[in-house]
Amino acid sequence: MVSSESPDPSRLDRAFEVLSDAQRRRLVCYLIESTDGSSTVEELCDVLDGDSRHIETRLRHVHLPRLEAMSIIDYDERTGAIRYSNNVILEDVLDCCARYCDPIDG
Repeated sequence: MVSSESPDPSRLDRAFEVLSDAQRRRLVCYLIESTDGSSTVEELCDVLDGDSRHIETRLRHVHLPRLEAMSIIDYDERTGAIRYSNNVILEDVLDCCARYCDPIDG
């Protein structure tokens, strides 16, 4: 899929910033591939594996706020509900990367 949106270097820079972290790539891929683009903090902790307290802390204080600030997700801190906001540029970059490596595995 190739984006029909007009070029905007800052949008591409944001996509690369989001995808520069393996955990965020895994989260975004999971949300894109989910049926309705929604998840919870607990579900995403399972996706990332590892020490659940450490993962949850990074999710709540690093990854989710950054993804929300970039308008990639809507995140309700109170309920822990997360909803992916379709992002054509991000999906195009992931599609391109998938030809060379599995973006979920980093």
